[in-house]
Amino acid sequence: MVKELRRALSANPFSNNQQWIFHMDLRALNWDDLRFFLWVARCGSLAQAAQKLQVTHSTVYRRINSLEGALGTKLFARTPEGYRLTSLGHDMLLYANKVSDRIDDLQRFLDSKTDHLKGVISVTAPHNLAYRYLPGFLKDFGDRYPEIQINLHVGNNDLNLSRREADLAIRATSTPPEHLIGRKLCSLAWGAYASSAYVERFGQPGNEQQLQGHRLISSGSDLLRLPAYEWLENQELAAAIVMRCNDLVAMAAMAQAGVGIAFLPDDQAKPELQRLFTFTPGKHSDLWLLTHPDLRESQRLTLFKAFLIERFSQDETFHRFSLPG
Repeated sequence: MVKELRRALSANPFSNNQQWIFHMDLRALNWDDLRFFLWVARCGSLAQAAQKLQVTHSTVYRRINSLEGALGTKLFARTPEGYRLTSLGHDMLLYANKVSDRIDDLQRFLDSKTDHLKGVISVTAPHNLAYRYLPGFLKDFGDRYPEIQINLHVGNNDLNLSRREADLAIRATSTPPEHLIGRKLCSLAWGAYASSAYVERFGQPGNEQQLQGHRLISSGSDLLRLPAYEWLENQELAAAIVMRCNDLVAMAAMAQAGVGIAFLPDDQAKPELQRLFTFTPGKHSDLWLLTHPDLRESQRLTLFKAFLIERFSQDETFHRFSLPG
C-alpha cells in the first residue's frame, strides 16, 4: 500500500505542497484512517461523515486527529461552516481517492470470486419500497439463506456503487448510469392525490393544466430527478408550492392531512386519498436493480438479484400499480 501511494504520487507533477509526502515514513500510517479522511472531505462535516461510516462523531474526530498527527500537518481547516480541506488536504485527497479506488477494485474482485453462499450484501432502496415490499422479501430470503447477511440502507440519495457504498441499488430512474449494469423491474404510473377535505375546500383539478391556484407539495432535492417533480419545477407553479418533502411516504401523509396536492407513484396511494388525475406518459418513473459490473460473477449477489426479480414479478400489489410493457 505504501508503494501504491508513492506510485500514485509520482505519476503526476508535484506542487510545492506535495513534496512533504517524501519527508515522512508512510509505514507509520493507519491506512483505515484514510477512510475517515475521505468521508470528512466528501461531507464537509464530522457528523455527516459519522453517519456514512456508522460510527460516533467522537470516533471520526479522533481518527482525523490521529491521521493529521501521523502526517505532522493539518489536512482540514476547522471553520463555522464545517471541515474544509487545506491545500495539503486537497493534495492528499487526490491520492487517497486513487488508493481507495484500488482497494474497492480489489474488494469487488474478491467478492466476484466468492463461490459460497455466505457473507454480506449491502442494499440501498428508497423509503417507499423499503417499507412496502422489502420486509417480507428479505424475511423469506433470510429464511432460505441464513448465512447471508443483508445490510439495508434506506434513503432517497443515490449511494455510489463504484465506491462500495452499496453492492446493489433498487433505484427509481429513467436514465440508469452507463457504468452500472442491471435490469428494469417496471414502470410505475404516477398521479395527483389529495384528501377529500382538500377537494371539498379547493376543488378538484382534472389535469395538469388545472393546477394553477392549488396548494402543491413538491420534492426536496433528493427526488427532483424524478420526472413528475422535474416537470413541476419547470412550470410556472412555484408560488403554489406550499411544502417540500424528501420522502414519498411522508408526502402521502401530508396530503392525507390536507396540506395540499401530492404527486405520487400509484403504489403510494391510500384509501384516505383521492386520485385526482393520472400524469401523462413521460412523467412516470422506472424502477431498476443496479450493480457494479465487477460483481457480475458474485454468486451470492446473482442469487439475491434473481430472488428479488422473482418476488417483485410475483407480487400482486406491485403489478397492480405497474404500467404494461
